[in-house]
Amino acid sequence: MPMDYELSCVLNRRQAINDALDEGEDVKPLYRVHNVYTEFHEFPRKQIKQYEQTFKQ
Repeated sequence: MPMDYELSCVLNRRQAINDALDEGEDVKPLYRVHNVYTEFHEFPRKQIKQYEQTFKQ
């Protein structure tokens, strides 16, 4: 997915949320499952876990 398209989707959703809130409507949160292991397939799991530990410190 191109970055321009992703940014456009995020900004459009944000605008829709703001418009709905201005009109007093309820807005349901959007939950996405984020799997780091599938996103960065070029790194082994062990290395990703080490990076996560480093960033959490």
